[in-house]
Amino acid sequence: MSVRVRISYEKPQELHSVTELLKPIIKSCKAEKGANGRYKKAYLEVEISGGKAQKSADTPLI
Repeated sequence: MSVRVRISYEKPQELHSVTELLKPIIKSCKAEKGANGRYKKAYLEVEISGGKAQKSADTPLI
């Protein structure tokens, strides 16, 4: 199962920290270039294996 995640960040180091944590499951990462304003956005596509995915929204994945 693939999931798309939007991340808002102020400094490139923040994005780097998040991508390092999620590195084992990231399929792709696109960061907006030249975004004006306080927050920049990045879009990650992550792969969640079938064993970790749960059907109920009330329980956490981890």
